[in-house]
Amino acid sequence: MADTESRLAKARFNHSLRAPMIAEMHARPFLKLGAPSRLAFIALKPERDGAHTPALARAQLIAFLDRFGAGHPAEEAVYHIANIGEMILKWENHSEFATYTLFTYAPRPAHLGPDSFATDLHDYFGIEWLEAFPGRIVSSVSARIEKVPDLAALEEQMSGVVHGWFGSTSSFAAAYVSDGDAAIAADFDLDHRGQIRLAVLACGEIGTSRLGRIIQRFLEVETYRAMSMLTLPIARKVLANINAINVKLSENVARIGDEKESDKAVLDELLDISAELSLLSTSSSSRFSAGRAYEELVMQRIELLREKRILDRQLFSEFMKRRYQPSMRTCRSAQYQLDDLTFRAAHASDLLGTRVQVTTSDQNRQLLAQMDRRAALQARLQETVEGLSVVAISYYAVSLLTYLLAPFAKLIHMDKTMMAAALVVPVVAFIWLSMRKVKERLIRKPGKEE
Repeated sequence: MADTESRLAKARFNHSLRAPMIAEMHARPFLKLGAPSRLAFIALKPERDGAHTPALARAQLIAFLDRFGAGHPAEEAVYHIANIGEMILKWENHSEFATYTLFTYAPRPAHLGPDSFATDLHDYFGIEWLEAFPGRIVSSVSARIEKVPDLAALEEQMSGVVHGWFGSTSSFAAAYVSDGDAAIAADFDLDHRGQIRLAVLACGEIGTSRLGRIIQRFLEVETYRAMSMLTLPIARKVLANINAINVKLSENVARIGDEKESDKAVLDELLDISAELSLLSTSSSSRFSAGRAYEELVMQRIELLREKRILDRQLFSEFMKRRYQPSMRTCRSAQYQLDDLTFRAAHASDLLGTRVQVTTSDQNRQLLAQMDRRAALQARLQETVEGLSVVAISYYAVSLLTYLLAPFAKLIHMDKTMMAAALVVPVVAFIWLSMRKVKERLIRKPGKEE
């Protein structure tokens, strides 16, 4: 009792996200599959990126379950398992797509023929149901899982019967997986119903969990391969645009070094180039990032299969290196070239900015020199005006003083002309000193206190 109370007390100190994050680690359990059985798998994604939402995925699942009277998933569920007659449905929701896996242990219908896979199970993914929602098929797999008694029987069936399943002209990859306890074969090509075919041969007493992990990993390889290759059309579009933009940028950079070219014209062209690059980057960056992530998952899942060669057949890793990875290298090359061109456009803008800054600095220097010359001329003109002003004021001051002192000049028997001559020097000196004092008060010297 005390131990229970202690655990309950400590539970209050758990981080709020501790339990949800632990649950997330177990959110998508592996399939448990026995042999013989058959499996149909589809992955659905809307045409428009970002249109897939948990609400949309849940609504489409519920519509599928309601057709068979099956129970609904819990709120916020990211996976759901339901029994539909003799079949079992496993549904998973991912960030960009949702997957539906139907499998059954029921015998193959006689009308399908011995070489068929699980085309009848795909009929449950009805056209009306698909049309009602924006999700579109990006991956579709039809699988048959067979049981063989030992490795000798497995190789015999792989060399003979499996060829018949895929067709005599089909080139398929095959390998031992999971330390040789099973073998898988797939052609990664669409049959007449648009499905990729997968054959699994289970040897001996391999467990249902282990067999389920093998098939789940292959389904993930195919789904992530399809999702990553959605980047390829965007990469090709980017490469087609980059060639033209690269020519324009090269011509524009050459114009930066030509002094006869207008800075405004060059800047306008650079702005157009930067706008084109920004549009390409904005419209493709999320797809490029997703493509890289999916590519890593594809190669990781193939590595987890632990494949070994069987009967000189092409391994899945070899198939991917030859048929898949060149497409991914194209995507990486497109992203690298786009990033490089964006960097070079920004560098060209910096060069143009430096040119404009140098030109502006030179213009400012010339303008300041002209201002200095004008100031010097203005100072000399002002000094000239000041000299003339002293003369003019002195003239009128001497005249006024002459008229003012004329009566006194008669008393001392001084000639009026002599008196005016005697007044000139002190009046001019007084007026010059007075104007100098006024100028000093109006125009303070730098550093002189008020």
